[in-house]
Amino acid sequence: MPNSSTLSARLEREINRNAQLRQEIETLRRQCKEDEEILTALSRRLEEGTELQASLHMQTSGLQTKVDRLADKLARRDKIQKAEYERRIAAVANERDILASKLRMAEASVERARAVEDSVKTADEKIRISEERAQTASNQVTALQQQLLELKTDIAARSGQHDNVSDQEILDMMNKLNHLVQNWCANSFRKIKIDPHRMICRFEKVAALQEAKLLRRLYATFDTSIKIFIFQATVLYLLMPIFDTYFFGIPDELKGLDSAAWEMESLTTSFNEWRAMTYEFLRKSDNDLKKRCQDSQTKAQAQIVEQICKTMSSLTGSTILEEHKQTLGTLVEHAVSLSQVLGSQRATYRCFLPQAIDQDAIEFESTTMENLMDDNESDGIAKDVRCVVFPALIKQGGERGEDMEVENVLVKAKVLCVEEDSDDDDSMD
Repeated sequence: MPNSSTLSARLEREINRNAQLRQEIETLRRQCKEDEEILTALSRRLEEGTELQASLHMQTSGLQTKVDRLADKLARRDKIQKAEYERRIAAVANERDILASKLRMAEASVERARAVEDSVKTADEKIRISEERAQTASNQVTALQQQLLELKTDIAARSGQHDNVSDQEILDMMNKLNHLVQNWCANSFRKIKIDPHRMICRFEKVAALQEAKLLRRLYATFDTSIKIFIFQATVLYLLMPIFDTYFFGIPDELKGLDSAAWEMESLTTSFNEWRAMTYEFLRKSDNDLKKRCQDSQTKAQAQIVEQICKTMSSLTGSTILEEHKQTLGTLVEHAVSLSQVLGSQRATYRCFLPQAIDQDAIEFESTTMENLMDDNESDGIAKDVRCVVFPALIKQGGERGEDMEVENVLVKAKVLCVEEDSDDDDSMD
């Protein structure tokens, strides 16, 4: 049996334990009460959240409606903007294609310029005979570049002051050339007796005329009644090389300019400016170069005079008198001056004789030809040109090289439209 002290100790421990349990129970009660308050607060918040959710749902529905309307409006705007963007893209693409085309044209121009430069270099290489000529050519090219730069800088100020010549002045020079050729042929051959049957044989012996198909036909059926006109046509044919080259009579060391001109003529406005400035440079060059140009031109003129005299002597069987040679020299000098005036303009002038190509005859065109034997040129009757006694002159562009698409016939070619069976006697003997 346990003693009383032991029981007392156990009882005391139980009492202490019960006290602790009561405290724990009290603590749990307080916690439960707090939890209940928390649950009550949470329930209240849940109810508020439900109400808020319902309110938000209503607001969301309204917002969704607005969003749908805005989405439709945005879709319509997107469609309009897309169409506008596509239009702009097409315009930009078109502009890009145009710029690409211009770029290709510019690149082609650069290539042509490079080809011209290569051609000039090749020509320069061919004309270099010695170190002295090479150095001289180099100095001249440098001077040319400096002069061209000065001319470009001062082009506005000097435009129309030196090189620009009016159309009327050019017409006066053309008329003077016509009169000089007429008078020279009449004075030299008016009294000469011609055997028409021998003319084609004489013609065949003249090498300078073998490419002249229209002249060949004239001499094959030589009509003594128009012999002066035929001789005019022959002289004009031999004068045309003066107008067929850009820089007639230029010294050998500057022949590259003529070669470059043929390469660059497709550049139209730029080429015309270059050609006019080149004439300006040659006119304003130093005394040494100017003298060499004059000497070379005089030599070339003398060759033309000699060729005409030799050819006409062979055709007529007569000797050209010394005074007639001097008159012919004046005629050739005037033709060269006219050629230089035409070349120094910023407009393009084309002086040419209508030529037969594949056929024996040339069809008469009233727009570019004047029939000296018929005052009624527009009668609608087709005619064949038998003889061309003076060239046509066509101007392309304005006084300063603008409007290159515009062409004007300043001088019509003077021609004869004669019947095939015309064998009249020599009315001009």
